[in-house]
Amino acid sequence: MDEAVDVVLFEIAGVRYGADLAQVRRVDLDDPTESIGFPLGRPAEGRRALVFAAEHLTECRLAVDAVLGVQKIPLAQLRRLPKAVAAPPLSIGAWVDGKDTVLLVDLHALNPFTRKPQDPLLEG
Repeated sequence: MDEAVDVVLFEIAGVRYGADLAQVRRVDLDDPTESIGFPLGRPAEGRRALVFAAEHLTECRLAVDAVLGVQKIPLAQLRRLPKAVAAPPLSIGAWVDGKDTVLLVDLHALNPFTRKPQDPLLEG
């Protein structure tokens, strides 16, 4: 049997993203006072949040427009991004879902306690 990973699919401003479900503690209502900012772009509506653990035993909240579900994806279908792509360090790869490419992100890299503040792509 092929190895697979459970990926939570979510949308921010019309763009689909995916993250390892093991990194997500829960899906909650968004609370702007507890948000980590907009490292993946500003949500159009932002009514939901992915809650994930930070290294400092706190929780981080990423505002999203929608949680689209969880998909079990065989590892053979996941692709690393080529070095020529100027992707931010939070991008760990991609998954081609039909005609659409879903950027896979490392939620822990979004952690405001550990991310590099000088990176303009991560600032909201």
